[in-house]
Amino acid sequence: MHTVGQKIFGRFRLDSAPKRRAQPQLLVTGRPTKQSRKAHTKSRNGCSTCKRNRVKCDEARPFCGRCSKRQDVCVYEEKPSAELRVDDGLQGIVLCGQSLDNRAELERVQWRIESDLTCSLINNRLNHGSPQPFPRKTDTPATALTPNTHLAQHLARCIDTSFQSYPGCQLFHQFVLPNCAATPALMHSLLALSARQLQYFQPSCRLHERAYLFHTQVATKLLNEELTQATIAAQKLDFIFATCLVINMISFATNETIPSNSWLFMSDSASIDNDINWFMVQQGMGYLSKILNRNPNGSVWSTELDADTSCNPPFVISDGLPSYSDVGLIPQTLAEICCITADSTPENNPYCIPLVLLSRAFRIKSLGLGNLNSYLSFGPYVPQSYRFLLRQKDERALLLFMLWLMLFQEETCWWIGARTRNEYTAVSWLLSRSEDRMIREVARDPTIFIQSNPSR
Repeated sequence: MHTVGQKIFGRFRLDSAPKRRAQPQLLVTGRPTKQSRKAHTKSRNGCSTCKRNRVKCDEARPFCGRCSKRQDVCVYEEKPSAELRVDDGLQGIVLCGQSLDNRAELERVQWRIESDLTCSLINNRLNHGSPQPFPRKTDTPATALTPNTHLAQHLARCIDTSFQSYPGCQLFHQFVLPNCAATPALMHSLLALSARQLQYFQPSCRLHERAYLFHTQVATKLLNEELTQATIAAQKLDFIFATCLVINMISFATNETIPSNSWLFMSDSASIDNDINWFMVQQGMGYLSKILNRNPNGSVWSTELDADTSCNPPFVISDGLPSYSDVGLIPQTLAEICCITADSTPENNPYCIPLVLLSRAFRIKSLGLGNLNSYLSFGPYVPQSYRFLLRQKDERALLLFMLWLMLFQEETCWWIGARTRNEYTAVSWLLSRSEDRMIREVARDPTIFIQSNPSR
């Protein structure tokens, strides 16, 4: 029997057979030579997530490739340059020191509570789902939300359709967007705004909903961490203000169209806090506006927009506290309902400041000079005592709330119109059944204050 020789087919081996390791080369002395390692570069400026996971980061901004693929939180720890460290003009502003009075510090603490509430409520929605929850399984991937790249591409159009003034849009395009990567809270708030608008126009898409909830949660958490610091660098104040502004816009937006679902008809305390949080969180804008006004280095918000007050960004407060002479602007009917007298002050009457703000707005609107930004300053400016009465569903507080909502009845902006129309319908229906005759009359025909602007 003939055998097949090796010379015919040559050597062969099975794929599963173990490969032979190369024999180490020996020096003359008989010792093995050192194997040279493959050259590589370290990622010294990578994001915090990649550093924590001990993996290489491609350092792409604002999101690295690994975090974008895994939909992880991508945050870069920015190191201040030598120029900023030695620049005397960029000194920190003390928030907890003697530069603020007790009232401002109280507002700071109270707003921190509201912001923490926002973060916890969003966390509950992410964990337990919305009224039409996103299907949750143990193997649901973390990428089950709108990709960051898509949100970033939509962001420019979102800014153009969310701000009513051209200077406001330009300010965001030229100042906020190019610098948002250095402020993680601002970056996530902008992505949340982009996702929120997409979800507003496509309410059936759970990917948009989950994306805006996720980014809002991260932005709120990072913003609270910034506000807990005793000192905030002056160059960061403008970005913190922009973050707070965007979070307020996100909270203001709603897809609710049924007035009976309003917080006014709820009895559960947690549900009420959840549903009215969009208004309560505006207090932060009032606090930060006061801080910006005290900034000795000035603010980009004031320097760029002071020339035209109608172009101020939403929720910005440009006026000082109401003076006693402003009480004369309050309509006689509202003054009687809220017990406003010549001796009334913001300290002894919680309706004083809200009434003055509304009276100014009535006068502006009756002259045809009203604008969206002037109306939105009501929320940040009203005192905490009024917010408490509104939370308790006090009828006089609700009446002023309804008159404020009335100012937006012709508003078509996506994040304002639905909220104000729905809330206005709910509170006007409730007050039209009040036992107080004067409140019922105002609730049934509130436009009289805009048409003729009666004064005392």
